[in-house]
Amino acid sequence: MRHRWKVLGTLLALLGFLIPPPSGQAETSDLGTQVQRQVREAIAIQQDTQKSEAGWREERERLLAAYESLRQNRERLKAQNQVLAEQTAAAEARVAARQTELAAVEEMAARVQPFVENLIRQLARIIEEDLPFLAAERRQRLERLQALQNDPQVTASEKLRKVFEALLVETEYGHTIEVSQETVTVAGSPILANIFRLGRLGLYYQSLDHRSCGFYNIATAAWQPLDDGENRTLQNAIEIGAKQRPVQLLAMPIGRIQPR
Repeated sequence: MRHRWKVLGTLLALLGFLIPPPSGQAETSDLGTQVQRQVREAIAIQQDTQKSEAGWREERERLLAAYESLRQNRERLKAQNQVLAEQTAAAEARVAARQTELAAVEEMAARVQPFVENLIRQLARIIEEDLPFLAAERRQRLERLQALQNDPQVTASEKLRKVFEALLVETEYGHTIEVSQETVTVAGSPILANIFRLGRLGLYYQSLDHRSCGFYNIATAAWQPLDDGENRTLQNAIEIGAKQRPVQLLAMPIGRIQPR
């Protein structure tokens, strides 16, 4: 405000020097009007200048605030980009590791498949050349394994596990005894008999009337009769296998072992 009055005072002083002394009443009136107009114009110019300065100050503050906001957004985006870059690098590393694992699995599967197929062939040969016990059950297990190998949806590890399970079952037959009942053919005649399995060492039959008995001769792949004197021993073995008699030592005829 002081600055404005100072400017007005200066303008009036200059006008006082420039305006000559009045020579008449009309000239005095025109001069006053001119002075008033010039003073009003000077005041208007001063007011417009002040308004312009205020507007520029407001615009400057607005631009500074916008700049500060943009700067903060830029810093935040830089931090987010850094985090995303680290996350992307970690994800790429995990993908690369996973691809390496998959390649190793595929290589292992390629090696396991022939090994599994060879185990199944050996199992089939064992079942074919072994004593003919639980024939249907063992054959079905072998067929399931063979079908499993042709299923692309089954992993190599699952195929290997199933083969090992079948081999374990076959191994269990080696140290167990079992009694069952089925029809066997002896010298061309069918006989309904009790069958006694002694591990994988021997397979014996005894007719239901206990009058005849025999064993499976693996060398000739046929049932062969035994002397009547073996009937009592075989009867005791069947009763032990059926858990009708306490376990005891028995002298069982083994016969000749078929070389493999």
